[in-house]
Amino acid sequence: MERAIGTFELISVARGVATVDAMLKAANVKLFHASPICPGKYLIVVWGQVGAVKNALNAGKQVAEEMLTDEMLLPNVHPSVFPALACTTEVGDMGALGVVEALAAPCIIEAADAAAKAAKVVLIEIRLGRGMGAKSFFSMGGDISEVKTALTVAKELVASKGLLVDTSFIPNPHPDLKGAVL
Repeated sequence: MERAIGTFELISVARGVATVDAMLKAANVKLFHASPICPGKYLIVVWGQVGAVKNALNAGKQVAEEMLTDEMLLPNVHPSVFPALACTTEVGDMGALGVVEALAAPCIIEAADAAAKAAKVVLIEIRLGRGMGAKSFFSMGGDISEVKTALTVAKELVASKGLLVDTSFIPNPHPDLKGAVL
């Protein structure tokens, strides 16, 4: 069963609430996230079948109009994206840790998905713009070469959108770091 994620980022909380209502009424999608994020933006994340997510995004655009600042439709989402968004990933030993930080939430989901598809890594967490001055990040772990490959793919994707803040590659992370990061 193919799953998709759709995201909207708006510059109005009031319009964001109206937009998410229209999206949920227009299509059979599940609401993953809808709330204000820094600085005064509103983030909406829905998921479901590709066609339903497309319909929800189209309905949302009609309401969001000029308040919409960023959007994304991500079909065929890698299965590890959902637990990383929910911070429920079980993580074992890691040869390396990689972190990608961006200025927008939608592109960080897309980058995490691309990283997981490009290499055998575990997506640890995808944090979306709340309490971080509008920045978002994701972290991943795995073998050194796999994390390097995934980090390169994600970095290029976010940089191509002009939204890259920074990345980190940490080979053989200290055991105490695992507890602090996870």
